Amino acid sequence: MKRLWPLPLDLRVLILFFVLLSVLATLSNSLIVAYRVQREALIHLTLESNSAYAAKVASSIGAFLQSAQGRMRYSAGVLAAHWDEPEALQAEANRLQQQDADLNAITIADASGRVLQTAPEVLKTEGSALDSASLQQALREHGPLVSSAYTSASGHLVVFISQPIVSASGQFLGVIGGSVYLMQQSALHTIISRHFHHEGTFVFVTDGNRRLLYHPDQQRIGEILDPSKTVDAALRGEHGAMDVPNDKGGQLLAGYAQVPDAHWAVVALQPRERALAPLTPLMGLIIMGMVPAGIVGLGLILAGTALISRPLRQLSIVATQLTAPEAESQLLRVQAWYRDASAIRRALLSGVKLIQQKLGLLRHEALSDSLTGLANRRAMGGLLEMLTQTEQPYAVLSLDIDHFKCVNDTFGHYAGDSALKHISEILKRNSRASDLACRAGGEEFVLIMPETSMAIAKTIAERIRDNVACSDVPLVGKLTLSIGVACREEASTSDSVLKLADERLYLAKQGGRNRVVAC
Repeated sequence: MKRLWPLPLDLRVLILFFVLLSVLATLSNSLIVAYRVQREALIHLTLESNSAYAAKVASSIGAFLQSAQGRMRYSAGVLAAHWDEPEALQAEANRLQQQDADLNAITIADASGRVLQTAPEVLKTEGSALDSASLQQALREHGPLVSSAYTSASGHLVVFISQPIVSASGQFLGVIGGSVYLMQQSALHTIISRHFHHEGTFVFVTDGNRRLLYHPDQQRIGEILDPSKTVDAALRGEHGAMDVPNDKGGQLLAGYAQVPDAHWAVVALQPRERALAPLTPLMGLIIMGMVPAGIVGLGLILAGTALISRPLRQLSIVATQLTAPEAESQLLRVQAWYRDASAIRRALLSGVKLIQQKLGLLRHEALSDSLTGLANRRAMGGLLEMLTQTEQPYAVLSLDIDHFKCVNDTFGHYAGDSALKHISEILKRNSRASDLACRAGGEEFVLIMPETSMAIAKTIAERIRDNVACSDVPLVGKLTLSIGVACREEASTSDSVLKLADERLYLAKQGGRNRVVAC
């Protein structure tokens, strides 16, 4: 089969490549998410700020109009008390115009629309009638009025603020009104422009006809705007913000609000690119802040890949020479500190053991009991050491023939040897191929069962005990066994496991013999 890569790749390089690829993908995704989140946050913040800015300007304009209405309401009461006194009317008009710098001109007209007094007086045409739509509307409604913008007889673009004049008996006498010149510097300009906001934001104000009452470009004041989402929403009495296109192909972040009681619209705008200007340096700071952590992370990745790959590299080297005498010791020196490497090491050690077992058949006699053919203590110790080093679980059965001394004393040593062989055969028949049956000495036996749980070990022990108790021993008759069972999970060393099994064997003896004690 053709290789996907011309040369074999080192495990460390592979791990490093995929970890770095994952880290770079994660960092890239984090930066993209951070950019999007910061971008949306800046847009949202600007929209909220412009909405609040528009509402604040609208509230200030509303307060200005209410204040002007209140002053004229006071003057209307004074005029009603002196309606038939021209000098008093003129004095009140002069007082209001001189003391109220917010109003450029004062007009007093009777119920028919005839001008009675003006301030300054140069504006008065004695007995003339005004036919402006705003004055006619005020005369018809008999109530307070803030007009739309219109061009006055003097050629000024004005807004007319008026109050009805009513006698004590409730008779409508006329109106008093103040004009604000929109094309000149006025209190309205001051109110709108005095609100500080972040750079790049500008405000314009329209009346109910979408005619500009205020704009940073004074040449546009008086211009009637085309239908606009923001202006129309404000004229409907709504308050909020939206992202709208401008006439140059860009986007504007707009806040809008209606002036209370005037049906005017206030709109605060900022170009989106201006609002997003801090985004680039902000992302630069984020990237710069990630550099130190990235350097530390790279060092940890390099160290981690070396730590992970080292045991596998060492195991691969040993795997090429399993038949060498030192293969087992080399495997044991490998620091297989994580599960997969430990499993590979256990498998290699098992392979080495199998090879050595085949090569060591000639040493069988040195490792077996000459009477029974079972393994001796030396073989038992070797197996326990290997199981401990490879960290394999195992169970141990410690067995002892009950009252065996009586057998030797009653039937003789020949019968005793026959009994030992009989018990050994039962152990062999009830052992698996992976188990090791040992004669520990005298009438004591040990059965080592790798990869065996406590429950299974106890079942096997009961079966062995039952087989012995139910069988007839040649030259002797009936015998019984006492058995102690222990598992590697219960002790830290093989000696501790054997000791625990022996202690449970003695408990079985003390409990009446012919029994199994497992815990």
